[in-house]
Amino acid sequence: MSVGNKIAALITLLVVLLIGWICIRTFNAKPWPKHKVSPLAALPQAAVTHLSTAISIPTVSPQDPSRIDSAAFLKYRSFLDSAYPMIHQRLRRNIVADFSYVYTWKGADSSLAPLILMAHYDVVPVEPSALSLWTVKPFGGEIKGDTIFGRGSVDDKCSMIAIMETVEALLRQNFTPRRTVLLCFGHNEESTGQGAVAIVHLLQQKNIRAEMVVDEGGEFTREKLGDLQRPVALIGIGEKGYATFELLVERAGGHSSRPDKETAIDILSRALYKLRGEETPRRILDPTREFLVRISGSSNDFPRKVALNNLWLFEGYVLYKLGEDKDGRAMISTTIVPTILESGIRENVIPSQARAIVNSRILPGESIKEVQEFIRKAIDDSRVKIRITGDFSTEPSPMTDFHADVFKKVADAASAVEDDVIPVPYIMVGATDSRNYRTISNGVINFCPITDGKGYHGIDERLPIKDFQRAIQFYTLLIDG
Repeated sequence: MSVGNKIAALITLLVVLLIGWICIRTFNAKPWPKHKVSPLAALPQAAVTHLSTAISIPTVSPQDPSRIDSAAFLKYRSFLDSAYPMIHQRLRRNIVADFSYVYTWKGADSSLAPLILMAHYDVVPVEPSALSLWTVKPFGGEIKGDTIFGRGSVDDKCSMIAIMETVEALLRQNFTPRRTVLLCFGHNEESTGQGAVAIVHLLQQKNIRAEMVVDEGGEFTREKLGDLQRPVALIGIGEKGYATFELLVERAGGHSSRPDKETAIDILSRALYKLRGEETPRRILDPTREFLVRISGSSNDFPRKVALNNLWLFEGYVLYKLGEDKDGRAMISTTIVPTILESGIRENVIPSQARAIVNSRILPGESIKEVQEFIRKAIDDSRVKIRITGDFSTEPSPMTDFHADVFKKVADAASAVEDDVIPVPYIMVGATDSRNYRTISNGVINFCPITDGKGYHGIDERLPIKDFQRAIQFYTLLIDG
């Protein structure tokens, strides 16, 4: 046999071995174990009424804290007092920063680090221009069929009311938790988040470190991973960073009848076009890799199953496929998008200034400074001034270990309230109050057992009543565990 034939035979053998290895890994990938859950505990009608009432109180969080509608927030406090008498008789309540709350439920064993259950009860406003698009009153708390509608039904009064219903019911049963449970509710998560900051400061003064903190964030999804045909619990273990940048162009304007070759709007428009044309690097971080491995055995798309079970070979392809979808792209890269454009005062005046606001959600391992430099290089025009702006910015958060007991506790509770669920670690693409709690706990988890929440910050926000029932069971399991 000639040398050439020997080389060809060797290559053929290697290809066969490679294909064999890929097939072995693919066919050996077992689906995540399936299971059936016990029936959920009956949901008292009073609980649904309480959630409806909570939604009907317009606790809108304004961007300017001085413009808060204190009457609405005081009305909400009165509602809590009347709806949950056992909590207000048996638990100590601290009022923090005027309208945020910490309830302390003493556990039987004071040596154990406490459990913190979090939520926020402020909501974003409803755009006047969108009112006609709602099919119900945004603050009506209306129940239609098996669904409750209204601003806050998903984000995040469902969590708060489910927690309160859980604790009230357990108190009526004379239940005492093994470890102390702290209920921490912020009142301005949708704006400054200073309520959560003040709560954490209070807990630090008391030298409290929590074993676990559970906040809103991840949820069950059936729609985003449809080929699996079974639910996935997206259990948040960390958050992307957050930063807002101002892009400003200043250039002599004038009369619209005598335009210069370039105006401030032209320069800014070209800068935004160039910025949107540049992609930030895509990376599969360890939690995302674990996510992909856990769902790989249950995929019904064979090419996808091959790729996910052989990331050592197909990582580039997987990154490409994830990048085709907005949800996938948010998992693997830093996002940068214009959100506000401002320029001009009237139709016959060429403006001397054009301004854009650009928002970024930053992948762990990167920084605000690196994003600013990426924007500068992408635009490559010194006439565009770039600066960090806005009331809030934060680097990517530390991440909770998805091998730790706290992750398993939440995964077990999620698996106990939904059939055949696959629990996976998830990096949060949005920011929540819980980022502040990482200074007092290594076990911060973002999850509430709702399913593909509808209407976040949008039109016809709504929650299936069964999700509310499921949430009460979920929190009961966490407290009782």
